[in-house]
Amino acid sequence: MRAILPVLLMICLLPSCSQDTGSGKLSPFKEKKIRSQVLAVTEEYIMNQLKDAKKKTSSDGFVMIGDTLKTYVIAPSNIFIGLIDDDSKEDAIVSLDCFAKGYQITSEHLILINTDGKIKLNRAIESDMKVIEIKDRLITVNIPEHTRNSPLFRCSSCQEVVKCKFRNGDLVKTE
Repeated sequence: MRAILPVLLMICLLPSCSQDTGSGKLSPFKEKKIRSQVLAVTEEYIMNQLKDAKKKTSSDGFVMIGDTLKTYVIAPSNIFIGLIDDDSKEDAIVSLDCFAKGYQITSEHLILINTDGKIKLNRAIESDMKVIEIKDRLITVNIPEHTRNSPLFRCSSCQEVVKCKFRNGDLVKTE
């Protein structure tokens, strides 16, 4: 009888550990599930962009997918989860670094919307912006004022922090 009580208590507490806490943060279980869906959609997108693509995953979670001409890198820290569209389902933005011959040529940002319980690609944006966070349906990005081929491209004082909203498939700057 005494052995049953702890088991029943654990069974009662288990569902509360796998749900959203209401604090605006996802439970680890739900976040892991969304991240795995996001990675699957992102990898499928990249595979469709390349011929004879090969995938490598490092021990720290970086995924590199490439062929002889181009390589995409997915960094775990470049997957941002939050509310983007008008529903209450968690969406995501994935920032991809694209390399050719060892040099970064551009960045792509995939906007992934949760539709009918599945993460689906809505749009791919090629831009040198850097996503900082998704919070309260606002997407905060850092935009360089100079092009990638300028010596001032990485100048920290030459960056503009902008808040955007997702409207009709586009990122629209808010004031």
